[in-house]
Amino acid sequence: MNIKEFIKENIEEINESIDSFKEEKEREYSDVEIKNYLREKIYDELYMNPEHLDKVINEFSQYDFKKSEIIKIANKYIYYKKDLERLIEKTLFKELNSGLEKNETIIIDNLINNIFETIGMDKGKQKYISSDLKKVLAKSLFVASTNGFPTNIINVESGVMTANAGDSAQFLFLSRAILAGYNASNVDVRSSRYDTIIDYKGKLLKVQVKGISSDIISFKDRDRGGRGIDHTHERNKGKRITSKDCDIYVAVDKQVGICYIIPMNVIDTWPDEKIKSVKTSELSEYKENWKIIDATAVALEEI
Repeated sequence: MNIKEFIKENIEEINESIDSFKEEKEREYSDVEIKNYLREKIYDELYMNPEHLDKVINEFSQYDFKKSEIIKIANKYIYYKKDLERLIEKTLFKELNSGLEKNETIIIDNLINNIFETIGMDKGKQKYISSDLKKVLAKSLFVASTNGFPTNIINVESGVMTANAGDSAQFLFLSRAILAGYNASNVDVRSSRYDTIIDYKGKLLKVQVKGISSDIISFKDRDRGGRGIDHTHERNKGKRITSKDCDIYVAVDKQVGICYIIPMNVIDTWPDEKIKSVKTSELSEYKENWKIIDATAVALEEI
């Protein structure tokens, strides 16, 4: 059976849970092959055909744009549910961005007034920062109205894109660190347990960088997977990341570039159950806290 017919026959199971689908039994096509085929299909039929895209979005509007219902449209037209979710999201944000640009001045003025009124800032202080605030809000609103940084706009294969996205997080942090004034360098050896070196007043700090797309951070490597690999075997299970691997762990939000700069000596004290899935809200003290680099260097000097 060719891949087109295979996917058509199994699209409901694929969209229900591709992980369960691939693990149920040995399949004729891997999940990567399935995702790549469906990615090309939606790209050719919707990205490159605005009229068909409008038809699909109008049909989805009959479900009041409920995300839980999008699977019905995806199954009907044989698209991967997550691909369709992202495309509809991208299209709606494009509409939002267009509306914001036309009304930018009014929106920003109203937003600034609401901010000042809500926090009750002194009038003199408001006047001093309002001009700079207006400029940075205009930039921030543009990023927000496009749903963050653009991703995979040229339809790169999913496996390649996953690797590239990891590199992008590393370079996002590297550029941010340099912009912040630190002497930071990339580590080219991929087998290394750290990705970046920061030279802080002659003290070299090892930094591991991971990109995040949600509000979850994990201090554990991914399990090895793929066809022919037993992901349940001990040697294929992801290892815990500790201060033996790096001095600082940085989680980079790939959507907007926010960095969570976390000292590993703190994470070392956490139990194994806790480090697998940590909400960013639990790590708010490390959000854009660049002083952690200075403090870590000082702490290492004292050891």
